[in-house]
Amino acid sequence: MAKSQIHNAAFLALFFCFLIASLEVQEAEALGCEKPSTTWSGPCLFSDDCNNQCINWEGAVHGECSFAAGPECFCYFC
Repeated sequence: MAKSQIHNAAFLALFFCFLIASLEVQEAEALGCEKPSTTWSGPCLFSDDCNNQCINWEGAVHGECSFAAGPECFCYFC
């Protein structure tokens, strides 16, 4: 009985290690896709305008305003 509990605990610990590792990889990949716009000037107030500029001027997949570090236009390339 105790042996199966140890196996279950080890399996769960290993499962959570893989889960955390996969989340870290996904986060790292997502960070490489997002870049501040190089052609935008001024505060970004309307994501539609930012989206159009990122697609048409910078070749991004899409763009949107980010208010985390101030109203800034970010382009997404993946």
